[in-house]
Amino acid sequence: MPDIRTFLDLSTAHLPEQMCDRLDAIPGVVAHQTVYGWLMQVPDQPGDPDEHDGAEVPDVVLTIQAFARTAGCAYVLFDADADRIDALPTWDW
Repeated sequence: MPDIRTFLDLSTAHLPEQMCDRLDAIPGVVAHQTVYGWLMQVPDQPGDPDEHDGAEVPDVVLTIQAFARTAGCAYVLFDADADRIDALPTWDW
């Protein structure tokens, strides 16, 4: 059976604008830009320095990764048109 992974579809509003503009440049974060946002990998244990190559990942990203991992997701798809989730902070920009 192939390895099938799920993703959390999340509004880009859950990232501050300056972070959303450069998500792939944050040390310890694996993300790829899409047409409308980003696809970010969620480590098995967000916050564990070994999972982020020893980099200090911003708290906002760690909070999102932990939320996604708790929901059983291996990725987060940040999309400008996706829904906002009340359990996570948002920014208006």
